[in-house]
Amino acid sequence: MDGAGTCRNCKQSSAALRHAQSRITELEAELSALRELLEEKRATAALLEADLKRYRYAYNVGQPNCPERVPKDQLQLAFERVLECIPPANDVPEVEPSDAAAPSLTGANSTGGVSPHQPADKPKRTPRKRGHGRRNLDLSNLPVETARRDPPEVIANPEAFDKVGEETSSRIGFRPASYVRLVLIRTKWVPAASQDVASKANAVNVDADDAAHSAAPSKTTTVLVAPLPPSVLPHVMADPSAISNIIVSKYDDVLPLHRQERISARHGFTLPRSTQCGWLAVAFTLLYRIVAAMFEESKAHAFCIATDATGAPVQKAGGCRRWHVFTFIADNGHIVFRWVNEHSGKAISALLSGFRGHLLSDAAPIYNVLYRECGIVAVFCWAHVRRMFWRALPTDKDLATEALSIISKLFEVERQCALIAMPERTRVRAERARPLLELFDAWIALHKGREDVGAPLQSAIGYYVNQRDGLRRFLEDGRLPIHNNGSEGQLRNLGMGRDNWKYFLNRTGLDWYTTFRSLIASCHLHGINPQTYLEEVLRLAPHWPATQTLRLSPKYWSQTRAALSTEQLECLRSPWASSAAPAATPDHARVDDAATTLAKAA
Repeated sequence: MDGAGTCRNCKQSSAALRHAQSRITELEAELSALRELLEEKRATAALLEADLKRYRYAYNVGQPNCPERVPKDQLQLAFERVLECIPPANDVPEVEPSDAAAPSLTGANSTGGVSPHQPADKPKRTPRKRGHGRRNLDLSNLPVETARRDPPEVIANPEAFDKVGEETSSRIGFRPASYVRLVLIRTKWVPAASQDVASKANAVNVDADDAAHSAAPSKTTTVLVAPLPPSVLPHVMADPSAISNIIVSKYDDVLPLHRQERISARHGFTLPRSTQCGWLAVAFTLLYRIVAAMFEESKAHAFCIATDATGAPVQKAGGCRRWHVFTFIADNGHIVFRWVNEHSGKAISALLSGFRGHLLSDAAPIYNVLYRECGIVAVFCWAHVRRMFWRALPTDKDLATEALSIISKLFEVERQCALIAMPERTRVRAERARPLLELFDAWIALHKGREDVGAPLQSAIGYYVNQRDGLRRFLEDGRLPIHNNGSEGQLRNLGMGRDNWKYFLNRTGLDWYTTFRSLIASCHLHGINPQTYLEEVLRLAPHWPATQTLRLSPKYWSQTRAALSTEQLECLRSPWASSAAPAATPDHARVDDAATTLAKAA
């Protein structure tokens, strides 16, 4: 019995073991199948995530002109919610609207304390009187053309009527601009003695061949002709006024050369784009040194440079290479554009070689090498932070609006302090902005890591946390802006240009764009008419010393022009501006009239 029982137990144990091993095999097979299914799900999730990013990008691209705005009443309500949930450690200033006057430094609220609420008995503002809807246009710079209209009865019998007054009304008209043919006549002269020789030869009835030989000036006879005016570019068919018009039309008004060719044909004179390219090449050789000098001074003396970049497609076989154009706005008065063939830390390091100041930019990783190795101080942009929270509105409207409300108060402080002189601006802005920053930090700590917060809002919070030090650096100096909107605005011209000419043909096109666009943008910065500036500089540059090239930049142009000598002022004067009207053919009279009109416009 004992033997039989033992045998039976062994059989049962063997069966249980076989059953366990079978079950393990089944579970392992099931686990393997689940793992394969999990990998498939992960791959599907990755594809869906890529589709989501692509759809989000397409959505953002499909709305390029969508303003990133939130109604002011919503922002104010959200800000009040924040103050209810998070009592500020310090008093948060109640910021006035941005169109208010510059804040006083002697008032009770100049240090950033809580502004008192308006008393209940404060009189209401007088409602603003509505106007007729027209703007008061400044017509002082427009040429005036007068047209008189008399009744037919007066025209038929003027002696039967007496004039008692006039009714005058003005309209704005347009005369199509066009190119004109400017004729420069340089008369040749010889000494009067040569003419005497010819007269004597004819008087003695010499042979015709001898007379012709005697009448012709000898080898030693001097022929006098006026030199080419210094304002005329030698060996170039175009006057600087025409070249400057092409530059401004293409690089400021974003009119490609083929469109300018069609416009010129519509006005009766076809100017081929190949000819325009030749003129632009001449202008580039005279102007590129000015932009190089501007950039060197910016890197040597600027306290802060704001920068941003955008794509610049360059044609190649079978497609386009994606190069990039950077804009640099230096706080010492220069705006410079530069291009690179790769968007990398190495490229930006080469561009900003020698600069040791503050760099205002976005949080792109290519700038990290500048902060680590080049001694440049990072200043980040609050407009980028605001954009991150604005993109979170569709998924987390209430929380994103609360963040935007705090940031909007920060921008109000920036606008109010813009007119305060340094160094007082540093103190006032810091005192008013610091409580808002502490409130924002408290709001970030409250909502960071919450599971019910959507991915866009978490990305915005993470962006702020990672860039917090650079975003608060504007507190250290009032010369540091809190946003980089100026750089993005400068690159908008290139974005519109890509819609017109699609791509650059080669690096020469990029050289032209960055040179001409730098001068035009700097002219706008200093309130200078870029077309007039380019025309005058093109006339003066061939006669200007190379060591003083920087004096021709828009920043110094007003001073340079005021200090020009008489000979240098002659270079700026068009030879057609002071020419007398020829008393010959009507065609010459029309040419001179056109030249006079062009000179007045210049």
